[in-house]
Amino acid sequence: MIDQDIGTGLRWNYQDLPYDAVDCSAMASSRLLLYIVATASFVEIMSDVYARNLVEYFKGEDEVCRWLDGVWVPEETQHGAALRRYAAAAWPAFDWDGTFERYRDEYATYCKTERLGPTRALEMARRCIVETGTFSYYTMIQRMAPCPVLAQLAGEIRADEAGHYKQFLRFFRHYQGLEQPARSATAKAMVQRALEINEEDGLIAFKHVWQAMNPSREFRTSYYSEFTHALGANALEHYPVRTAVHMATRLLGLPRKPGRSVDAAIASVFRVGLHMTVPAYLRRGRGAAIHL
Repeated sequence: MIDQDIGTGLRWNYQDLPYDAVDCSAMASSRLLLYIVATASFVEIMSDVYARNLVEYFKGEDEVCRWLDGVWVPEETQHGAALRRYAAAAWPAFDWDGTFERYRDEYATYCKTERLGPTRALEMARRCIVETGTFSYYTMIQRMAPCPVLAQLAGEIRADEAGHYKQFLRFFRHYQGLEQPARSATAKAMVQRALEINEEDGLIAFKHVWQAMNPSREFRTSYYSEFTHALGANALEHYPVRTAVHMATRLLGLPRKPGRSVDAAIASVFRVGLHMTVPAYLRRGRGAAIHL
């Protein structure tokens, strides 16, 4: 079934979006967007698995567990359901259910409590990095989307992710006060989680979407690099670099004035690095990733 019972109390309801206004004939040629929407839906809809691990990890912390179960999981699950519904409207031939089952079987092996942060404060720092990434990602999708329905959907998810970031940041500061982690330890946890997003979360989801789209071909990790390069070409114009950097560096507790200078410097380096890693033909808008 495409529709999913998410529950009540949500800020918005994914079933209210005008999916019948999606022009699937116009979207048929947009393979990059299919990969973006499908991979995002897979990651989002696995939130119940992540939540079980987090609830176990934070056992005894009633406020954290209530918020995870009562707010975070329903909202994240709705994101996955909404993206799934959009994919069905835009690309009706795509086998979402079968592809997701294969993805879930593989990715579930990575979702283990022992893979969480070494302390509660550092795990909350890791969660803030995830929410920074999702907020920024859906901002980019909202800005680049050629379809008004997708732009509206991305905007709703973006707003939810901003709220999740703020709550995880509040929890981080609580545990930071109790544990007093070194700034270097926080930075290390942040970087490790950012790498995991790219090397595990995104790669595994992309692989299964790619295999569904190319059943007679063998997958290579270089195809995921092509996908990230194509995303990078869009990020050059649409990614909220300065905002993302500021959200991340807030975890380090830098003094306000030098903190702004650090944000600006990191944002500049990020933009230069992004420009250098995106192939020239994609920067000029003269092509697309050849193996998608």
